Amino acid sequence: MGAFFRILLIAILIFYAFNIIVKLIFRHKMKKLQKQMEQFQQGGAEAPSDEAKTPHVDPNIGEYTDFEEVE
Repeated sequence: MGAFFRILLIAILIFYAFNIIVKLIFRHKMKKLQKQMEQFQQGGAEAPSDEAKTPHVDPNIGEYTDFEEVE
């Protein structure tokens, strides 16, 4: 009977430790997300730069080939 209570106690301790660790990680991630949102809002509604509008084309890709369906 003593082994059962020991296992039960260990399971409860593991559960609470896991719960605390998850809460700490969640708080850390939320603070990080909050900082990112503040930086995003400080940037305002600026127009994207021309560099962001032009797509980057890798010269090593090759040519585009359009295949037609043959019946």
